[in-house]
Amino acid sequence: MISPELIAGMLFLPSMADNEAIDIVGVERFSSYKGYASSFRFSGDYMDDKDVDALGRRKTRIVAIDALCGPGMRQYREKYLLREINKAFCGFLQQSKYQQYKKIPQENFDAVTSTSMETSEGENSYQDIRNSHNDSVMMEKSNDIGVATGNWGCGAFGGDPEVKTIIQWLAASQAQRPFIAYYTFGLGELQKLDKVACWILSQRWTVGDLWNMLVEYSTSRSKGETNVGFLKWLLPSVYAHGSGMD
Repeated sequence: MISPELIAGMLFLPSMADNEAIDIVGVERFSSYKGYASSFRFSGDYMDDKDVDALGRRKTRIVAIDALCGPGMRQYREKYLLREINKAFCGFLQQSKYQQYKKIPQENFDAVTSTSMETSEGENSYQDIRNSHNDSVMMEKSNDIGVATGNWGCGAFGGDPEVKTIIQWLAASQAQRPFIAYYTFGLGELQKLDKVACWILSQRWTVGDLWNMLVEYSTSRSKGETNVGFLKWLLPSVYAHGSGMD
């Protein structure tokens, strides 16, 4: 809801299928806000000072991707994990590079390359996940644009924030995005996201490796074999009191 003016766009846009996203280019923000869901309120004018392109549009792009609403335990079934990761991938894939993307050798699709993560200070903290790709799969590196996202499909939608975070990271990596600026909004479950992500990257896991772990966890969760969050399940040593990481 950062750009509530876009609500008017719903009059002109169709409902999305599971493999569709809506790319909104040149968004200009006019309103400030506070709150969330039922507490959401207008809080004053907003002066958008972002640069404009040759057509006079603000250099801002918003992708609309609809998450499952109220998924409950079904969100841990592989069918719905695939639905969510495909939806995020559709949104994160840069359409102007789609033809180049199709030419990348299949064996490179699962490669998650070296990344770094930074945590900003402040109430609305984010994790900055950056990808650096091999020359063979880089496409116009200087023009690559990352993804700014947060707890998509959580909150009022009822999604598992740890699972949704990993889904978005996997989708962005598969879409060859150079980084994710991830806004946790101070969510307790994601306090140690940076440490877990750094460990995953230090192990040089591929997209396929992490996806397989997510499916294994979700299967155990749906069977009632575990009730802990994905990050703690994956790397319990990070959550042990007073423990460090090697």
